[in-house]
Amino acid sequence: MSAPGVVLVSKYVSGKSTKFSKYVSYIDRDEAVRTKKFHTYNVNKLDGYNQYMGNPEKSSGIFTKNNDNLSLSNKKKLQQVFRQAQKNDSVMWQDVISFDNKWLEEHGIYNLKTGWVNEGAIQNSIRKGMDVLLREERLEQSGVWSAAIHYNTDNIHVHIALVEPNPTKEYGVFTNKQTGETYQARRGNRKKRTLDKMKSTVANTLLDRDKELAKISQLIHEKIAPKGVRFQPNLDFKMLKMYNRIYQNLPGDMRLWKYNNNALKDVRPEMNKVITLYIQKHHPEEFKKLDQSLKEEMEFRKSVYGDGPKEVERYKEYRENKKNELYAKLGNAMLREMAEIRKQQNKEKRKNTGSDQPNSKSDYYGKKTLKPRMKKSDLNKIKRAFDADYERMKNKQKYQQLQYDIENRR
Repeated sequence: MSAPGVVLVSKYVSGKSTKFSKYVSYIDRDEAVRTKKFHTYNVNKLDGYNQYMGNPEKSSGIFTKNNDNLSLSNKKKLQQVFRQAQKNDSVMWQDVISFDNKWLEEHGIYNLKTGWVNEGAIQNSIRKGMDVLLREERLEQSGVWSAAIHYNTDNIHVHIALVEPNPTKEYGVFTNKQTGETYQARRGNRKKRTLDKMKSTVANTLLDRDKELAKISQLIHEKIAPKGVRFQPNLDFKMLKMYNRIYQNLPGDMRLWKYNNNALKDVRPEMNKVITLYIQKHHPEEFKKLDQSLKEEMEFRKSVYGDGPKEVERYKEYRENKKNELYAKLGNAMLREMAEIRKQQNKEKRKNTGSDQPNSKSDYYGKKTLKPRMKKSDLNKIKRAFDADYERMKNKQKYQQLQYDIENRR
C-alpha cells in the first residue's frame, strides 16, 4: 500500500484555550524561538499524528494571503488581529498540511540531497486551498489566517491558523466527555467535504494540475456537450424507434423532465443508449480523450491520497461522476428538445379546438395520458437543424484554433 503524498489534519480550540493564548504570544517572535516553542501552541500534536509533526528542525517565516514573509511590524499587526479574535471568543482553527518528501521530490518540489524546497509553490498552493476553505465555510469576509512551512527529516508540513476577529459562528451547547458537564462555546466543526476540497486544491495547485482539470471540463462542456447543443444523433430506423419510445414514455407533467429526476428512472436506461450511440457517431475521439484524462486523474489522486480500499473507491467514484455529468448534460438537452415538440403539439391542439387551454388537465398530468407520436417529418426537421448546428460548431472550433495558432506564432 503506497503512502499518501498529502495529508491534512485539522483541529480547533475556543478563544478561552491556553493554546490560543500561547499561539498569539509567539506570533511576533523570531523563527528560532517560535520553532523551539512550537509544542506549546500546536493543537494537532494531541491527535496521535506525531510522526508527521514532531518538533520541526526549522521553520520558514510566517506568510499570509498577501505576504510571503512578514516583517516584524506586520507580525505585530497580525498579533493584534489574533488578540482581537481571542477577546471576542473566536474559534481558532489549526490545520496541518503534511507532504511526503519522496512525493515532493518526484514532482520537483524538493531535493533531498541539497535540502532545496520550492517554498513559493507551497505557499501558493496553501493560498489557493485557503481560498476554497474560506469560500465553502462562508468565512471570506471574516476569516484571517497565517501559516508557516515547517521542516524535519520525515515530512515537510505547513502549519495554518485561522481566526475571526469579528466572529460569525454561533454558540452551541457541548458536553465535557470527562466530567459530563455542559458548557457553551462557538461552533467550530467544518464539513468534511470542505476539508477534502481544500486538500485537493493544494495538491492540484502545487503540481499545476489546473490545465489537466480544465481539459476534462472542456471535453465535457465544450467539445462533447457544448452549451445549446441540439441533441439529435443520426436518426436511422433503430434510433428513430428508441427516440420515439422515450418520448412516448415520458410523464405527462413536463416539470418532471429532468435527466436525474427519479420520475424518469424507467426511461433513463433507454436515454443512455441513445446518448451512447450519439457519442460513438459524433464524438468518438473526444470521448476517448476524456476517458484517458479521467484515468490519468485517478492515477494522480492515487499518488496524493494513497491506495487504501476507501481511497480506491473514491477514485472510481470520481471517474463515474464525471461520466454521469456528461450523460446528464446530453440527456437534459434531449429532454429540452422533446419539451419543444410537446409544447408545439399542445399549441396545435389548442388552435384546432379553438381554446386557449390544453384539451384536458391530463395533457400535463398523469402518466396514463395518451401521448401523441412524433411525426417522422418532425424528426427529420430536428435532424437537419442539428446537423447544421453541428457543422457551425465544428467551423467555430476550427476558427478558434486558427486564431490561437496565429497568436502563438507572434
